[in-house]
Amino acid sequence: MEPAICFGFSDLPLEIALLILKYAAQPTLSQRENYTDKNPYSSALSLCLVSRLMRRTVLPELLHTISLRRFRSMQSFAKAQLIQKMYAAKNSDLFSDYTTIVQRMWLGNYSNTSMAPRLRQSEHKRVMSMLVPMLLAAPALAIDCDHSKLVIQSMEDAWTSRTDPNVGHGHSSFPGKTQSLTIMGHNTESEIFKNTRKGSVFLASIPHLTYLVHVAVEGVEFCNISRGLIYPAYPLRMWMHDIPWACMKSLKTFSVVYPHMDTSYDDYARTNNRTGLGLHVERLTVSNFLFKQDSGSFPWVPTPPFPVTGPGEKSMRLDGVLVEVTSDRANFGPCYLWDKAWACGLTD
Repeated sequence: MEPAICFGFSDLPLEIALLILKYAAQPTLSQRENYTDKNPYSSALSLCLVSRLMRRTVLPELLHTISLRRFRSMQSFAKAQLIQKMYAAKNSDLFSDYTTIVQRMWLGNYSNTSMAPRLRQSEHKRVMSMLVPMLLAAPALAIDCDHSKLVIQSMEDAWTSRTDPNVGHGHSSFPGKTQSLTIMGHNTESEIFKNTRKGSVFLASIPHLTYLVHVAVEGVEFCNISRGLIYPAYPLRMWMHDIPWACMKSLKTFSVVYPHMDTSYDDYARTNNRTGLGLHVERLTVSNFLFKQDSGSFPWVPTPPFPVTGPGEKSMRLDGVLVEVTSDRANFGPCYLWDKAWACGLTD
């Protein structure tokens, strides 16, 4: 029997070793375990403590996708930003410009019920203002439906406060780099943009808007859409009336994303309440030439039977309405939370 070949990690060329470290540092965002029970960033965080070289190598993997699902997480990340400012002031080798690294940010339902309402609102605004540079720099941004107004206003307030209308030709162009805005937990009654400022410069800069449906509220309806039992005319029409089209001058696509279910919603609900589910994700996208028309004139309801799109397939339901279902499955917990599906890119 030939002896086993021993090859130490330290014997590898530096370039190969760094590639291995980058791979090992990738967050396990698709894990079946709850993020609270198993931190998907744990490997990357541990590697950052080894050396400065490893830290510089691992940070882009660690910070590529940031999931802030709790207010405490937002506070911690805001403090990390302050620490980076301190490093920058001291010209420290530990300084990293997060705004050049973070590509995707998720701001979940971060209510802190332990605070009094007035204090909670004040603290939310303070922490949000600290996160504004990251929010402006991230190409993909997901915002909880209930807090979208605060997030949008914080970014716009930061922009206006740094611009002197008496200098030059007034306001400079809005610095936001968001290419994809995702609103999570939306339903047809939300009216999330109802109190948003008219002439919002942030909304005017968004080319792609996505709604992640509130499954607990509208799961039955979208399950029936997946099964071809009904056509998505009503929710689409309601949501399209909710969107401030006059503000969204750069919008190219509008999408609604929901779990793909091929049996009754009650069957899924019973199973999901016990163990969670691995489900494909269905995405219905309306192109800009269609939503710029009068929605009342759309040929919304085709002749039945309604078409069904299977996993890994795409289909054009109408001219300008595309339906696609992912090949991969997302892990949905008992409350049908979207954080894993979004983090893995299955809602894009």
